[in-house]
Amino acid sequence: MFTISVARLKNAPAEQRRYLLSGGVEPFPGPGGELVRILAPVELDLSVTNAGDFLWAVGEVSATVGLSCSRCIGEYTARTTGRFEEKYRLHGGADEEGNEIPYAADEIDFTEHVIESLVLSLPMKPLCKENCLGLCQYCGQDLNTGDCSCRVDKGDPRLSVLKDLFTGKEGGGGGGGTEK
Repeated sequence: MFTISVARLKNAPAEQRRYLLSGGVEPFPGPGGELVRILAPVELDLSVTNAGDFLWAVGEVSATVGLSCSRCIGEYTARTTGRFEEKYRLHGGADEEGNEIPYAADEIDFTEHVIESLVLSLPMKPLCKENCLGLCQYCGQDLNTGDCSCRVDKGDPRLSVLKDLFTGKEGGGGGGGTEK
């Protein structure tokens, strides 16, 4: 998928190479747990630099994905971009802070980093458009396509008990005071 050979680069200190890769990835869980569909090949612009003790990889990932709007539940297409940076050690086992760095084999697969970058680049609340009106809470009509017949302000049904207090239907009298 997104695998490159770094065998020659490992023996060339201070050298940098750029790779332009394209490929597919399997659908993966997005916000809310639904699968994100990849609609076109994922593109990876990758730079790998031999920094002496380690290889430094910087990747820019972009993809066209199919998402479900969190307001109107309609499907829409979005372009998303992400970025990752990763170190691979040439010798030794940890960096100066004691963090373990993976060893740079002759071939490195960046597929996990590509998927992680795409997941992190997705919106937490996907919207088909910024001013999406969503669905009618009573009949389910998509309000982006037109108004529905039940579009009467009925208020929050959880607060309907409070409405009776102001109409004088239940106890307390109409004026709020006590009668003499």
